[in-house]
Amino acid sequence: MRVPSALFAARGRAPQNEADVPFQEILPLRLKNTVSGKADSGNDVACLQEMGVLFACLKDNEFVEKYCHKEISQFQNCFKCYMDRKFEAKKTINQGIVQPGNNLNYKQLNKYMRRYPNPL
Repeated sequence: MRVPSALFAARGRAPQNEADVPFQEILPLRLKNTVSGKADSGNDVACLQEMGVLFACLKDNEFVEKYCHKEISQFQNCFKCYMDRKFEAKKTINQGIVQPGNNLNYKQLNKYMRRYPNPL
C-alpha cells in the first residue's frame, strides 16, 4: 500500500538518503597556515550615540552651534578617547606584541599559526 503524498506535505520534505549522495572533497579539509587581512579593513563606528545626541540638539536649535556646546564637547571627548585607543592598539600591533584573548587581528593570528602549522 502506498502512502498518500498529502501525508508528506504536512511534515515537509522527506530527508535525503546519505548513501545516494557520495562525498566529494573539492578542497582539502584543513585550514591554511595564514589568514588574509581583508576582514580587518575596519567597519567600526566611533561615538555613534554622542553623534546622534549632537545632531538631535543641532536640529532642535536650527543648527546653531552655540546652543549645543555640551553635546559638541562630549562628542569631541569621545572621539579623542577613540583615537587614543586606536593609536595604542596600532602601536602594540606594530611592536609585534601578541596579547592573549579573542580579539586578535590577522597579523597576530598569522604569528600564532606560524608557531603551530598544520601538517601537510
